[in-house]
Formats: sequence, structure tokens, C-alpha cells
Amino acid sequence: MKTIKNYVPGSVSFAMGFLGPPRSIKGEVFMLADEQRAKRIVKRLLKEGRQIERAELGLDGDWRENSTAIWEGGTFHKYDAYEGSGWATPTLIVYFKDGPSEAYESWKPGEIIE
Repeated sequence: MKTIKNYVPGSVSFAMGFLGPPRSIKGEVFMLADEQRAKRIVKRLLKEGRQIERAELGLDGDWRENSTAIWEGGTFHKYDAYEGSGWATPTLIVYFKDGPSEAYESWKPGEIIE
């Protein structure tokens, strides 16, 4: 699993979102946020003794509007942002008390976009 440290998620403006995704998506897989995978990653990190401050799951490229904390204060919370995207990759960002954040792709395939 590829891990990116100190990742800063992207966001597109309303106008860019309105005009369409930044690339052609026809024929590609719709990416659905995988909350269960994200929880497994958090649980594994906690089991390793990592000091997690919070973990956020959201759509990279649309982060401001579609992300939510799924773990904070020692408790898991339900993912309640948009389900998925054809262009904004569902990503888990884990913020640690004692080190840099880490980002992981956290999605499962949906249908092919026509």
C-alpha cells in the first residue's frame, strides 16, 4: 500500500466543478469511498501503537466539500460525505499527534462510466 506523508488534498472551484471534471472519465471506473477499508487502516495503525489525532475520509479534488472525520477522540464516526466520484479519488488522511500525516487511497470500484 502506497503511503504519502504530509499530503495536502486538492479542491476544485465551484466553476471548475460546474464545467466538468479535470480529465475525461468516459470508460473509467466510478470510485466509491471505502469506509470499511479506511477503518481497517486506522485500526492497523492504532494496533501498531501510532498516536492518531484524527482520520478524515474524503474525495481528493473535492476535499472542502466532500470529506469528514471518520475517527476522532478515540471513536469511529460514519462517513457522511458524497459516496464517490469518477475523477476525485476517495482518500484517507490520518493525522498523528507525534509525526507527519499519512494519506492512503481508500476506494472500491463502482460501475464503468459511460
